[in-house]
Amino acid sequence: MRKNIFIALIGILAGIGLFINFETINPLLIMLIGFVSALIFTLIDKKLSIFALTFVLGFFLSSQNLDSYKLRNYEESKLEITIIEKRKVNDDYRYFVKARGKGIDEKSLIFTDENFEIGDKFLIDGQISLANKNTNPNLFNYRNYLLSKSIASNIKINKIYKKSHDSSIILKLRNEFYTYIHNIFEIHLDKQASDLVVSVILGENLIENDDIKDLGLTHILAVSGLHIDLLVTFILYCFKKLNINYKYGYIFALLIALLYGSLISFPFSVIRVLIIYLIGFLAFLYQFPEDKIKSLMIAAFLILIINPFAILNVGFVLSFIATSGIYLLYPKLKKYLNNRLISESIGFITCIQASILPFVAYYYGKINILSILANFLILPIFSICMYIIFVIVLFYPLIHFIMLPMFTLLNYLINSILNLTFMLNSIKFLNIDFIHQSILVSIYLYFLVLVSVYIKKSNKKLIKEFYTINLLAIVLSLGYDRLNTEISYSMIDIGQGDAFLINDRGDYYLIDVGGPKYDNYDSGEKILIPYLKSIGVKNIKAVFISHEDSDHSGNIEILNNNFNIENVVTSKNNINTLRKYNPKIIEEDDKIRLKDGYIKCIFEGVAGEENAESLGLLVNIKGASILTMGDLPKEYENLIDQKADILKVSHHGSKTSTSKQFVENVNPKVALISAGRNNRYGHPTAEVIENLNGVKIYNTQNDGMVKIYFDKDVRIERYLKGRFFK
Repeated sequence: MRKNIFIALIGILAGIGLFINFETINPLLIMLIGFVSALIFTLIDKKLSIFALTFVLGFFLSSQNLDSYKLRNYEESKLEITIIEKRKVNDDYRYFVKARGKGIDEKSLIFTDENFEIGDKFLIDGQISLANKNTNPNLFNYRNYLLSKSIASNIKINKIYKKSHDSSIILKLRNEFYTYIHNIFEIHLDKQASDLVVSVILGENLIENDDIKDLGLTHILAVSGLHIDLLVTFILYCFKKLNINYKYGYIFALLIALLYGSLISFPFSVIRVLIIYLIGFLAFLYQFPEDKIKSLMIAAFLILIINPFAILNVGFVLSFIATSGIYLLYPKLKKYLNNRLISESIGFITCIQASILPFVAYYYGKINILSILANFLILPIFSICMYIIFVIVLFYPLIHFIMLPMFTLLNYLINSILNLTFMLNSIKFLNIDFIHQSILVSIYLYFLVLVSVYIKKSNKKLIKEFYTINLLAIVLSLGYDRLNTEISYSMIDIGQGDAFLINDRGDYYLIDVGGPKYDNYDSGEKILIPYLKSIGVKNIKAVFISHEDSDHSGNIEILNNNFNIENVVTSKNNINTLRKYNPKIIEEDDKIRLKDGYIKCIFEGVAGEENAESLGLLVNIKGASILTMGDLPKEYENLIDQKADILKVSHHGSKTSTSKQFVENVNPKVALISAGRNNRYGHPTAEVIENLNGVKIYNTQNDGMVKIYFDKDVRIERYLKGRFFK
């Protein structure tokens, strides 16, 4: 039975995965192939038939789920919205709403600094649009994250016409619970402690703590299975002390967990624990053996039927992997532990960390060797905090006047956790960086964990050989980036700005770095730094700054804080804001040699006018040439006498640059335009697009990151493919 459930789970995951990666395939064709395969496999092997049927189910449910979102493009209309969830994010609010309008009936998201209540109902004028998808590889995918929560769109409110309140009991209870939690903890705890406690109870994002994330402790900030386990254990313990029948205690605990789940909108971890506890309760009632691994797989299967895109949620994946680690690894490891609390606790935490290790490396690009120690030290303190929180939440209305010592203790313990995480994470040399989303490394590490558990302890020779081989493999994998043989030129989608990366067989060069903020969005923090880290960049040979406009040079400081920059290179006209980086001045005809080409200065700029001071560079890689002129105005383009295969269009496609005559003189085959979506300048302009008639245009607005490979031939790849997911 367990094998059949496992095969069914693998089947539905494979079907969902195929749809996400190849969504344009006709679902009817997949269904036909799947059903025919199932019939054939029934004659060969029942397990193959189960896989085929659940594979079809996964693909079909994914297709139907995506089709349920009617919105496909930007729409402006009158909408009726009802707030069904509320989250505080720093000083702003994030509202999950039910939106209804002409042809629209779906869950959506609103960001605003206005404080509304759960259950508030509005008639609004606004724009509703699909959530942004990732436009650069390896970065956080906002659209996928929302889709995992059954949301596909954002709403921008222009005007509120009418306000009322929904009469739903559950929305009223949610609002009262939200207000109750905020009030009691914000009054009695300092800000850091109250933010953490409220985040833990309501699943909010009030505390941004990189130390907690880097140490693999994010599960204490999310509403996780651990919280529900502690809650159920606490209730069962109270019933036992009151000598009440275990069955009634179990029912009461399940009802409380169910109520709590409904008040916080049933995150995946809560659904998982509820299903497992429900199956366990049925096993207790009907006296059949409980199989927690089977229960876990059933829970995953049911959640994926409800929302196939739950698989896109990092919390969903880590939650199930950690729990499977406990169920699979801990019983094996426990045989070799003495029965002392400390050794068993270390073993328990080791199993969790070992199971999620490959996936943490996959999603976050790094792991911390101190994760096991951090969890061992902090989880016991955190568990005590949770029990104190339960008592406060349940009994505050009755005995709040005697709870001051509990708040004082809770405040002390929470701050101890924060101080301890800061101290542990300050030991930087124990952080190991991985090339982000290296699925082969992740699978290998997971295989290593599983096999090491199942090797018999008595076979010392096999153990020695196993660990010797794998230690060598790990050392080789950590040095993989040193074997980098790629030669490429990438137009990073940095928004309204320029940032171009040259990878010269593991030597990295940047031409411009984008701006720090555009419409309150920090492109350095959100795009440039995480992308460079994700591909293994540690050292940058040179950063060329075309001129001092912030959309070209603004991210230099955050770049300098995160990487070793050997040289900042610019012209003599652009050293004012770059002086503290000791810039190297480049002059006309100067060349910087690459392994397979060079970067040559062909224009120093004209002093006195901001955009005219732009540095002109010719990049030559394996004989292919790229011309980049910063924001050079067309009045000065006649000074440039240079042919090139690829032209970086100046000033993001502004009509003030890239004249028809200039395009004819350069005679490019390909043009690259880096411009922000829906930018207020109207870049690129129709005039520039017309001037580029006959030239193949790549534009970050439509194509996302554009990467040019220099192999035997020049090969250009767009990150965006024109589909929903990419």
